[in-house]
Amino acid sequence: MKTALATHGQAAPTGAVVFDQDALLPIALLSGCAVYPAAGPSPLDVLPYGTAGKPAPGTFRLGVSPGMVKHEGTQPLFWAVELMEQQHNPARHTKGDDTPDDGE
Repeated sequence: MKTALATHGQAAPTGAVVFDQDALLPIALLSGCAVYPAAGPSPLDVLPYGTAGKPAPGTFRLGVSPGMVKHEGTQPLFWAVELMEQQHNPARHTKGDDTPDDGE
């Protein structure tokens, strides 16, 4: 799947940009979906910024155009931890709890 490959291809540079300081790596992945811990509720809190104050090149770009990613929702970290303790993938539940867990 091209979209999933593109999204996961952007995940590595997103983590690498800040790996030396405060690593920002996904805690869950599913085809085309990544769940990141963030300091705040905004999707902008996930983007690593360069020294010029702009999002670092090669990382995620927020938007609805091809090649960009869109925000699917914000949940507290405790929500994701509870799902993982129950052997569920939080990335499967970003749009709500009614999605079946088959095939995880």
